[in-house]
Amino acid sequence: MHPNCYHFIQSKSEYKEFIRFHPSWYRTLNRHPDSLPQFVEAARQYHGQTFPQQLERWQKNINTISMIMRLLK
Repeated sequence: MHPNCYHFIQSKSEYKEFIRFHPSWYRTLNRHPDSLPQFVEAARQYHGQTFPQQLERWQKNINTISMIMRLLK
């Protein structure tokens, strides 16, 4: 693997975990080190760190709180 890609992956535990569960990305980055941005986006989606996923999580939390508030009235 290209040294820059290797150090980038080692810099975050989320990337290491993602590449362990998806070894196809290891092969892809070996052959095409320029596809690192696609790897980062795939890892963010896997870990639920994209904006729509975070927004959905917040919405679920707000719905849960509002349901509890209605039950307490």
